[in-house]
Amino acid sequence: MSDITYKSTWTGDPNAHPLSSFSDSMTGSCLCGSITVTIHDTELFTKPRGHLCHCSNCRKVSGSFASSNLAIEKQKVTYEDQNATLKVYADTDTGSAGGFPQHVGAEDGDVSADSEAGV
Repeated sequence: MSDITYKSTWTGDPNAHPLSSFSDSMTGSCLCGSITVTIHDTELFTKPRGHLCHCSNCRKVSGSFASSNLAIEKQKVTYEDQNATLKVYADTDTGSAGGFPQHVGAEDGDVSADSEAGV
């Protein structure tokens, strides 16, 4: 049997990210790491703006029964695309809200943002 090396810090370890580190902003990335999204908002965890969408396209993109979304002002979101992998397609077949342009990481297919509503 071969030796397995594990990461010293797991992504989901809540102790690796103290709440104070999210006081002004929160940063995340796609799976390949090419696209980084930062939300700059001091009320990120105190002002409710979450939204679950159950339309067929959101279910397909999320791989679940719903897609978890954050409705936030566009100017509070910044992107870094170090490998120019961010692609946009117009998702007009949603059955709700007239459609959304989706930003997708071309390398890993991760849907990172809706350009009209924010993230």
